[in-house]
Amino acid sequence: MKGIVIWAQSICRSVMGLYAEVQRQSECPVKITLYHCDRYSENMRSVIGLRNDEFSSVEMIPVGHDLQRGRQVIEETREWLHVFCIWQKAPEYRQLMAEIKKCGGKYAIACEAPCNMHYGVRRLIQKIYYRTLLPLRGKSVIENADFFLNYSGCDDRVAKLIGWRNEKIIPFGYFPPPLEKSNFIKRTANQPFVILSTGIMSKHRGADVLVRGLHELSRRGVAYKAIMTQKGALYDSMKEYARKFNLPIEFPGFVEMGDLIRMYETCSVFVGSGRDEPWGMRLNDALNCGAPLIVSRGMGGVKMIDDYHCGLSFRNEDYIDLAEKLQSLADDEDLYLSCAENVVESYSEISPAAQAKNFLNSCRKCMVVDV
Repeated sequence: MKGIVIWAQSICRSVMGLYAEVQRQSECPVKITLYHCDRYSENMRSVIGLRNDEFSSVEMIPVGHDLQRGRQVIEETREWLHVFCIWQKAPEYRQLMAEIKKCGGKYAIACEAPCNMHYGVRRLIQKIYYRTLLPLRGKSVIENADFFLNYSGCDDRVAKLIGWRNEKIIPFGYFPPPLEKSNFIKRTANQPFVILSTGIMSKHRGADVLVRGLHELSRRGVAYKAIMTQKGALYDSMKEYARKFNLPIEFPGFVEMGDLIRMYETCSVFVGSGRDEPWGMRLNDALNCGAPLIVSRGMGGVKMIDDYHCGLSFRNEDYIDLAEKLQSLADDEDLYLSCAENVVESYSEISPAAQAKNFLNSCRKCMVVDV
């Protein structure tokens, strides 16, 4: 293999470290093309948490909707492996995939399986789209791809729904580097029991599931303190719910990165309560700071619980089950410390360096390239 081209939607903290490590470990060049190249700027790098010099060894090429520029990239990299991270909304890239196969090349898809993050009428429309139009639009892409690296972890339900076969689906996920200036702090006690949740308070991220779970925890007489950062569509109603039932939940809204990192470093447990959420990168950020996790099985990031036993999982949208898992960690110190120890053991496994090996092994497994 002479190199790898990543056909990306835009630069993203969740995968840049992975691709830089793939380049280092394979000793092959990696180029990243950008479909939304207007986002490729010094300011954008800062907004998503990257230094301007970070991952500078990886060449990035703005392509956008310029089909001729894309063809030029292919002409220059005929013997490289092409990995497309965007295909549904990029008809230009679908044309490039066909041209790669026509000249005997290899390509793979690496992205989230489409996830339904809408509700009401939009949810129904999207569900129909997944079952009907998307399989037709993606038929040739799916048939010709050498494998599908599923950034939604082990949740392959939608991938299968639109036509991906078992043998082509490789469970993966998102594995960003730790937040800059954050530290890994090993937990040595579960008291005081501080529960943290971060991210936009929207329905698909399950803010309501968590608040109801915390209400049930209070009913059971469990002592705790909860912090829910950020705002969103559910912010006012969740804050009012907590006030009405006198729940020990803080709603600080948006917090600066330094304060957020300290919360990750000092909380007893981090909760990801998302429903139908592709991954949940905040799970990685918390784990990288040493926090055990409790994760909904509606989140792709539950793969880290299943793989490394670094916390507990609960049934999607089931706030009673969530409360039971929180109570288990609050009341059973041995269980809590066991999860905390597993966080220590899994810390290196969720690094970009470790996952780059899995990326390259996926290439070997699917007989795409000899690396």
